[in-house]
Amino acid sequence: MNEHSDNKVIQLPQLKESNYVIHLEKARYELELASQVSEVKIIRDKMAAIQVYLKQSGQSLEIQNIAAEIKIRSERKLGNILTEIIVHEGGRPQNRDTMSQFSSKLSDIGISRKQSSRWQQISCIPNILFEERLEVIKKRNEELTSVQFLSLASYLQRQRDRETRRESAANDAKDMLPDKRMQIIHGDFREVLDDIPDNSVDLIFTDPIYLKENLDDWSDLSLFASQKLKIGKLLVCYSSTNILDESIKRLSEHLKYVWTMAIVYPSAKKPHHVYRIDGRWKPILMFSNGQYQPDLQWINDVITGDGVTKEHHEWEQGIKESEYIIENLSIEHDLIVDPFLGSGTTALASKMLNRRFIGCDVDINAVNISLSRISQIDS
Repeated sequence: MNEHSDNKVIQLPQLKESNYVIHLEKARYELELASQVSEVKIIRDKMAAIQVYLKQSGQSLEIQNIAAEIKIRSERKLGNILTEIIVHEGGRPQNRDTMSQFSSKLSDIGISRKQSSRWQQISCIPNILFEERLEVIKKRNEELTSVQFLSLASYLQRQRDRETRRESAANDAKDMLPDKRMQIIHGDFREVLDDIPDNSVDLIFTDPIYLKENLDDWSDLSLFASQKLKIGKLLVCYSSTNILDESIKRLSEHLKYVWTMAIVYPSAKKPHHVYRIDGRWKPILMFSNGQYQPDLQWINDVITGDGVTKEHHEWEQGIKESEYIIENLSIEHDLIVDPFLGSGTTALASKMLNRRFIGCDVDINAVNISLSRISQIDS
């Protein structure tokens, strides 16, 4: 639904654009002076309606955005005031009765619970980031909307949550005792995994970086796998349709191509704007060290993915996917290796399936998160 759809259109006299600016600047000044929720709410609603009118009457985007900016600043100020009221009353209402009372007070001045929540989210954006985003949108000559700032607020909240998890994971990692069956190491796989005995690994399952500037990693991964994998065993790795041809080429330098599996995400899509394609699957490449020697059960080459799972890491993959791959391409006590550990999903799946595991990552935060996650699984 369009964010302006519930706003009444204010009928303004036909004026020169400069006169509209004068009216809007007056509203901006009134907003600076307003200190009560009801006062700010009136300004917010007036600007929302004026913005609709300006758009429908064919005024320039620049003048529309002046009204939009005042509306968004009103919402930000409302969010600040509402947050202060909640804190002053001793914290956010915890039970249904107090929440209902708080919502009733808001509804008396025409503010829904949803609006209150959204405006408080916008108010949490640091001033410098709010102003920077505002200027970027203006310079791009885009329409200003509250949604753009809600997206920024959500992103910043995810970053804060991720940082909290990182700190918690670092503390967990300090208290962990060494586990020879589950080795997680900080560093580059070319260095820290070099002492793994040659021809000793039963399965390498990993998710390298998909950026074109990291394609050399794929060549080095191919060499590493050809040295460490047992003859006839597999390297299985996620790839991306954007670099699929190049990743196959690089892995083929030292390994033998076997198959391309597909992880399908029915409820999620990744748009490829150049080709106008909504991508709903991700390739998983299978390469073997020498001639592949399948000695386990059959495996499907199409897997339904867990969905978009980014709780622990921005490139995190689903646990069910990892469990399926590891369970069907290895047996208990086999050695699984992941040179690009990320959030430790393969380590988690390996531990749950009673496999031995060695993995590493160049990011110490990723290592700590992985250690924390596996510490929560009973041996």
